[in-house]
Amino acid sequence: MNNSASFALNRPSYLVKLLKTEDAVVLQTLYEQCTEFALLTDGQPPSPTAARDEFDAVPDGKTTEDKYIFGLFDPQNDLIGMIESIRHYPDDQTWWLGLMMLSPKQRGRGLGSEFYQAFENWVSAQAVKQVSLSVVEANELGLQFWKKLGFEVIRKTEPQQFGNKTHAVYVMRGAVAVTV
Repeated sequence: MNNSASFALNRPSYLVKLLKTEDAVVLQTLYEQCTEFALLTDGQPPSPTAARDEFDAVPDGKTTEDKYIFGLFDPQNDLIGMIESIRHYPDDQTWWLGLMMLSPKQRGRGLGSEFYQAFENWVSAQAVKQVSLSVVEANELGLQFWKKLGFEVIRKTEPQQFGNKTHAVYVMRGAVAVTV
C-alpha cells in the first residue's frame, strides 16, 4: 500500500495532503464556504462540528484507520477542496468516495476534475479496481460531474432521510485506471 500522505495536481504549487483531526478548524471553514451543498442535501447549514464529526464517521465494519480525508491546498496554502474516502469499502477492490467539496470560488475551471484524477491516480497505487460513490437525486450538477468523469449509475435507492430532506440516491461506480 502507498502510505504517501500527499500527492500533487498538474497545476504548479497546488498540493493535496492527508488531513488529520487537528485540521478540523480549517476544514470547517471549507464546509461553511460550501453551505449551498448542505442546504441542498440536508436542508440546513453545516453544523459547527461538521468537520470534526467527519473524521469519526465510518460505516459499519470500518474504523477511522480506514478513513482518508485529503485536503486540496492552493499556492497560498489555503484549503480549497477536500475528498473524504474509505478504503476497501464495500469490498476489498473498492474505495468509497463519501464526499468531495470544492470552494465555490474555485469551481468551473477544471480543478475538481483534476483533483479527482490525482486522487484516482493515488488510489490506483493501492491495487484497487474501482471507486464507488453516491449522489443525491437533487444534485443534478454533481450527477453530471461524475458522469463526465466516467462514473456510471449502478442503482437508485429508495428515498431516505438526510437532515430535513428526503432524497433518493444514485449509487455510482467508476473504474480506476491502472498506473504503471
